[in-house]
Amino acid sequence: MLKRLIILNSDIYSKADIELDNCNSLQIVGPNNIGKSTLIYALNFLFIIDGREMTFSGNRTGDKTTFNHYFPSINSSFIIFEIFKNRYYSILVKKNAEGNLDYYKIDSEYKEELYFTETNSGQKIRKFDSILSEFTTNGIDHKKFSKRSEVFNFVYQKGKRNSAVVWLNQSVNQDGRGISNNFSKIYKYLINSKLINNDSLKESLIIADNKENESVSFSKKNQKDIQTLLKHNRDIKVIKSIQRGFVDFKELVNQYKGKSVILSELIFAFNQQYSSLYSELGTSVSKMKIKKNENTLELNESLNPKLKLVFEKVGGLKIEISLKQKDIQDKVKVVAEIKSYESLEFLNQSFLNLEKERKDIEYQISQIEKQKLNSKEIESNINKAESTILRITNQVENYSAQLIHQISDSQEDKELLNRILSSDITSLPSGNISEKIKQVENLMKLFDGAIKLPNNLKRKPIDSIEELKGKIKKIEQEKTNNEKLLPIAKDLEKHSKSLDDINTKIKIINIKIEKLQQLPTLEKTLETLNVDFKTLLEQKEQSTKETKLIEEEIRKVSETIEQLTKDILTKENRVENIQKWKVELELFGIKPVEYQSTDSLDNIYSNIKRNHLERERIKYDKNRLFDKLKDKTERVEADEREFIKYIESELVTLEDKQKAIDGLLKNISTQFANPCRTIYSRFEEFNSFITNQFNSKIKKIKISDIDTLKIEIVENEKLIKDINKIIQIRDLTSELIFDDQSENLNTLNKYLDNQTSITFNDLFDIKLHLHKKGQHKVVDLKNQIESDGTDKMIRLVLIMSIINQIVVKDDENKIVLFVDEIGTIDEANRIEILNFCKEHNFIPISAAPLHPYDGFDKYYLVRRNKGKIVVSEKNGNVILRKPIEA
Repeated sequence: MLKRLIILNSDIYSKADIELDNCNSLQIVGPNNIGKSTLIYALNFLFIIDGREMTFSGNRTGDKTTFNHYFPSINSSFIIFEIFKNRYYSILVKKNAEGNLDYYKIDSEYKEELYFTETNSGQKIRKFDSILSEFTTNGIDHKKFSKRSEVFNFVYQKGKRNSAVVWLNQSVNQDGRGISNNFSKIYKYLINSKLINNDSLKESLIIADNKENESVSFSKKNQKDIQTLLKHNRDIKVIKSIQRGFVDFKELVNQYKGKSVILSELIFAFNQQYSSLYSELGTSVSKMKIKKNENTLELNESLNPKLKLVFEKVGGLKIEISLKQKDIQDKVKVVAEIKSYESLEFLNQSFLNLEKERKDIEYQISQIEKQKLNSKEIESNINKAESTILRITNQVENYSAQLIHQISDSQEDKELLNRILSSDITSLPSGNISEKIKQVENLMKLFDGAIKLPNNLKRKPIDSIEELKGKIKKIEQEKTNNEKLLPIAKDLEKHSKSLDDINTKIKIINIKIEKLQQLPTLEKTLETLNVDFKTLLEQKEQSTKETKLIEEEIRKVSETIEQLTKDILTKENRVENIQKWKVELELFGIKPVEYQSTDSLDNIYSNIKRNHLERERIKYDKNRLFDKLKDKTERVEADEREFIKYIESELVTLEDKQKAIDGLLKNISTQFANPCRTIYSRFEEFNSFITNQFNSKIKKIKISDIDTLKIEIVENEKLIKDINKIIQIRDLTSELIFDDQSENLNTLNKYLDNQTSITFNDLFDIKLHLHKKGQHKVVDLKNQIESDGTDKMIRLVLIMSIINQIVVKDDENKIVLFVDEIGTIDEANRIEILNFCKEHNFIPISAAPLHPYDGFDKYYLVRRNKGKIVVSEKNGNVILRKPIEA
């Protein structure tokens, strides 16, 4: 049995090493489209051998594209199957230079070191020559199978006294090509269960019972007499069947000849008319092209440039008018605005008033800023001025009674004392003098002290009344100024804003005054602009009229050109059409015959087309009928006259051939009864086997909630009836005529006439019966029967039950199969199918995405790599799990 499956250096796998010897079931787990099914489908290369019978995903067969997928390199891509049957050996598969497969038998289990070398970067697969050298070095015998039939005969052998991969029962037969047998024809359905339907199940049942080659041929028995009989019968029937068609054929031949004469005459008339019309059209087109060129030249060289210049002029005038109009509108607005102003006199007076107010505020603010005064300081200055004015006023009023005038009689001493004493002392009333000073010295005694006066101390003159009054006036002026400054100092920001407002008003008044002064000039300019605007409008109107005239002239010339273009195109199309007609008619290959016609070229052409079409239809009908007649009579004459001559001669000999049939029919009638009896007997045996043995076996299988399964053989009643009629044929009397014989002979004659064969497959169809919860149901495997899991299990179990009929039942003869889409099978059915496989010596392999399904003995995890995928127990891809018992 198969112990190990190894794929080396395929498109997907760098190395995939699947070990089957320590498990009853195995699951390959990995993401979708990673190559799980690709790995399992490699079983084809061991169990099928015949590439045409192999089946891969997408229902592909074992073609070179598939081979290239598994074997991208002819020197370093291999599939190795490790087998144990009494001893270990391996079968190695590789692709050769022609793209076909070579098989090698290696007398050793798979040893990885023979296929790989160790390098610093890891394992590197050996070239095939190097592998063979390793076998020789290690004393391992190996040989190449010379042909596929040799491989097949090694893989499949009958009985247990051999080391074949599969031990078969003695009843298994091999086909003529030597690369297919009962097992391999059925096994493909265990790799691809999607192929299992009513037809494939029926085929498998027939193959398993060695009935696929059972047939009765009605074209090989007593071939000479049959062929003679059939020939005479066919000739008679053919000649009779074509008599009416033959008359029609001769009529069509005559019609075809008549149409050919008409066409030859019309072709001559067409050629005559064509020459004249072609010359006439050519001359007309040349004249129109000259006229078109003249008009085009005038349009492009004169009218269009002239129109362009006028358009440019109008465009310039439009821009100028727009600008002039805007200028006028702007100036009208300005004049209206100026005229809305106050009078010049009023504005001048307002300017003077505002200017005075501005200067006063500016002066006051500048004084405050210059002297850096605040409101408290100004109030203090006002108070001081008031007290000073009061004091000086008192001085004036009491001038002669002041202390300074009475303190001494000497004027010089008075002035010296005026320098020393303050005005507050000197202005005291003279009544405050206790004693006059009579003499002054450098040493001035003051109370109990003394002060030495400097020698150069200047005297201070004593103010006169006028001087004092002048001081009062000055101080009063300062007081007045301070009183004006006081409110400004108290609210400096407000007065600054007032100053800004006054300046703004002054500016506005100045602008108005300036515009009023410019008004006469502006009005004169506006008058000039209006005159210019009117002139521009007149120029634009004149240019527009000129544009319309030129455009009209261009339109007329363009229309002339357009009409000429259409006329030229029409005539050129006409020329092109009649040229096409000429070429088309020349292709007909009709030889012209002189004929005079006054009809137009178009009518002649139409008549030619119509007659040619009618002749072609006649020709088609004639040729089709000719081919049909030749096909019926199996004649190969190409000449219609020879054929007509032959058929007419056959009609003469029809009666003689009818008489020859009677002598042949009696001799061959008994030659077909025995083969029909044999195939019917085999069919009865097969029906009994299915009804009794096979149905008894599958009836015991537990599948989901289905109580029982049963296959019903549905006879082809008509065919069975015909076979029984042929079986009953014994002898015919010479009185029977071929066209009026017994019912049984009519049946035989039908098969002889058609030269058909009856195969075993033709004798019946099958129906699958389900009993579920007391309900009966007949199903067709072309459709889904139950749920996905139940449906798949039914199909697999049926095929496995068939396989079980043709293999030796032994633990060393386990068969590996592919259970696809295991996830669609519910857990209960999954356990059932695993137990069924275990009990019947099958090892199921399934593929599952993302996560494993319970119940399997071993799980291989397939992971994506940067390069090709590696799967092996050594690589840590395996999980062993105890199977769940049912």
